[in-house]
Amino acid sequence: MRWTLLIGLLAGGCGKHAPTPGELGKQVFFDQALSQPEGQACADCHAPHVAFRDPESDHTTSSGILDNHFGPRNAPSIMYARWVPDLHQDRSGAWFGGMFWDGRAASFEAQAGFPLLNPSEMNNPDKAAVVAAVRKASYAGAFDQIYGDGALDDVDKAFDHISNAIAEYERTEELAPFSSKYDRYLAKQVALTPAELRGLAVFSDPKKGNCAGCHPPPMFTDYRYANLGIPKYGNSRFYEQGGKINPEGEAYIDHGLMTTVKDPAQDGKFRTPTLRNIGRTAPYGHNGYFENLMYMLDFLNTRDTGSKDPNVKPWAAPEVPANVDQRIGNLGLTDGEVDDLEAFLQTLTDELEKAPPPIRNPRTVKAKP
Repeated sequence: MRWTLLIGLLAGGCGKHAPTPGELGKQVFFDQALSQPEGQACADCHAPHVAFRDPESDHTTSSGILDNHFGPRNAPSIMYARWVPDLHQDRSGAWFGGMFWDGRAASFEAQAGFPLLNPSEMNNPDKAAVVAAVRKASYAGAFDQIYGDGALDDVDKAFDHISNAIAEYERTEELAPFSSKYDRYLAKQVALTPAELRGLAVFSDPKKGNCAGCHPPPMFTDYRYANLGIPKYGNSRFYEQGGKINPEGEAYIDHGLMTTVKDPAQDGKFRTPTLRNIGRTAPYGHNGYFENLMYMLDFLNTRDTGSKDPNVKPWAAPEVPANVDQRIGNLGLTDGEVDDLEAFLQTLTDELEKAPPPIRNPRTVKAKP
């Protein structure tokens, strides 16, 4: 998808008034001239029409600007990420917040700069290359308006300004509209269907799904970390890469938060994602193992007992067997309760202009190839 027309429209409005940091950040976010070679913007892995996640569906992990370059993980939605706290520990030692699945970017601004320099994403060799591209952009002058004269003169400071602008766009209401059926239900504007109400009860009941224990409203995440015991996705195209991208090849193991904080007690743990817009953010899991939502729900319900689907049973072993969360895996939900739970989760989908409808999954789940 090309964003040139949109960038031109955005840039055309900048002469009428001084843009806000968020308006400037939106232009940077959609600019495909900031990769090497040109052709990939932030928006190509975080597209608005699919709740700001990767719109491509022919592989599980996000591809970079270079052919056959893939990261090890499924690009998450960045909607509602403005409320993710900086990476920190509470008094009990539990980890919270941080950006990316593994919290390696302590703050929103730090996250915004990572993809620009990642060889598996936008492939710029250094900060200077990014700043040079921004200096050529039609919106370059807006940096002086917002950050002061000479805002792009010093490479390190300029890169910080660019990262801040992207982060400010990601903090805007556009990425946090609270326009779902659930939000309108809370405002007493609509009623939930009987199935959705039953699903809400399953979601909230500590003796049933107890999903709210890790996904409490209104943000539907507690920002903590957990190892759900998700299997390794053997067909991930990330394993095809060698060299500096993935020197371990098919032997690669994603250790999650442990790599960030260097603590074996965090091995295999990933940050709990928000369930808002989950109906538009397939595939699921940090590695994209689950092709559809019903498949993921089946795993959470039956991980320890074996799937009810004969195409799946038994589940493959966890990629990281240490620290597997025992709160899920044997929930004992009936098929009807899982159906109702899925119906409720679909009410968390924001009603966005020009967005496709949420994906409703069949009762029978299918294993990915």
